[in-house]
Amino acid sequence: MQAIFQALNFNPWTFLLQALNLLVIMGLLYVFLYKPIGKILAERENRIEGSLNDAAAAREKAENILVEYQQQLRGARQEAQIILDRAARMAEETRTEIINQARTEAERTLAQARGEIEGEKTKALAAIRSEAANLAVLAAAKVLERSLTADDQERLAREALAEVERLQ
Repeated sequence: MQAIFQALNFNPWTFLLQALNLLVIMGLLYVFLYKPIGKILAERENRIEGSLNDAAAAREKAENILVEYQQQLRGARQEAQIILDRAARMAEETRTEIINQARTEAERTLAQARGEIEGEKTKALAAIRSEAANLAVLAAAKVLERSLTADDQERLAREALAEVERLQ
């Protein structure tokens, strides 16, 4: 086997030193390169995982805020509908009140007009009666062709008025 080692130029001491050299370099690389890179990669992984967790929490918070805003929007819409209903009800009440006031005013005006018409009718009838009495007295005076005394005129006017009232 030594012949093989000589043919290959194999020196056990060189091999041992090279193996020791390789182990020292591997140890140094492990300490100065692999550990820091592993640490950097672990920190990066933790940062990414934290960012994903933060993003998930932010999304959940945003969804909660969205739900809350939707509830507030529904509440605002309901409140607006209540306000609109109340305004419509108030408008209807106001309209009814105005109509009732207009009817009352119209009835009062109509009653006043009827009263005025009745008063004017009474005045007109009194004027007609008076005129009829005067005409009756004049007609009676012409028929009698004599001058009537004031008492006769008054008596004839009363009789004529009584007759006119009886005919109505």
